[in-house]
Amino acid sequence: MKLFKINSIVIFLTCLALIPCANADNKAVSIEIGSGTAMVSILEGSVQRTKKGAVEAKPLFEGDFLSEGDRVTTGKKSRMELKMPDGSYVRYGESTTFELVSAGYNVQKKKRSISVSMILGKTWAKVSRLFGRRGRFTISTKTAVAGVRGTVYRLNVNQDDSVMVKVYWGEVVVNNRKQAQEAAEPGKMMEPTPVSGPHPVEGPRPVSMEEWTYIVKSLQQINIKPDGTVTKPFRFDIKKDLNDWVLWNKQRDETLGDI
Repeated sequence: MKLFKINSIVIFLTCLALIPCANADNKAVSIEIGSGTAMVSILEGSVQRTKKGAVEAKPLFEGDFLSEGDRVTTGKKSRMELKMPDGSYVRYGESTTFELVSAGYNVQKKKRSISVSMILGKTWAKVSRLFGRRGRFTISTKTAVAGVRGTVYRLNVNQDDSVMVKVYWGEVVVNNRKQAQEAAEPGKMMEPTPVSGPHPVEGPRPVSMEEWTYIVKSLQQINIKPDGTVTKPFRFDIKKDLNDWVLWNKQRDETLGDI
């Protein structure tokens, strides 16, 4: 009888260790994603991951975790979704290559330091509004850095290194990459902000690649050329924008609701 009681206590304590921590309001605090990692929440088709410092690429599967420095490539007719530690979601279309630069998340200070480097292909981000302006959430390319707060937008990197950014909700601050890197203070999380510089005149005249910053608002698009020059943001036609990739992402966003 005593042995049965001891075993029961051991089992009970083991179960307690597996239950997520709760706050004062008795709401579970998510701990499934640790700092520096992101979870593959959806994966369709074939996706390969090359770990930082490795040479060989290996298959990635739904439920796997990506670590900082991992490089990922999606195959043809493939797509995937990442759940970031701050509750944001980032999706990638077919024939896309990206690197998870950082996925830092400070629970106590409610700050994030999430950065993805897009090399080629399509990405869609639904960024959590929970953190507002605290910390950073950036997607960078060879020529530009898109820094966001709570927003929904997509970004394409084409074969010639040209970039397209479309914002569906909220605002995205798009900087020249060189300028954004120079503005970042070592050891601190960068939050892109508007700076003085050349202003575009009416019409499609491009702005110098040396220095520019734009705030791209809801239903606006901005295009960056391969040499780093950029044209003024303009409103895009939401009906003409619809395709399989956009529709799938919109359906996923509706399923997720507010985050």
